[in-house]
Amino acid sequence: MNDQCELKLANGLPAVHCGQNACVYWRVAEHVGLAETASGCAIQYFELLGGDTAIAQWLLSVKERVEGPRPDA
Repeated sequence: MNDQCELKLANGLPAVHCGQNACVYWRVAEHVGLAETASGCAIQYFELLGGDTAIAQWLLSVKERVEGPRPDA
């Protein structure tokens, strides 16, 4: 397993340590039971990036919206 965030790397952002505990894609992997049988987040497990920059940008925007502050209701 790579300890750098592949999603950020795919978006041309600085290589940072993968924030497993805080990352929505690790929580998805844990939720569907992948964390025990496979190393990596859901993006790595399902190989979602595949060199497609549009998908990488969209997945990062989803991550930022889910993990970001919630607007007041």
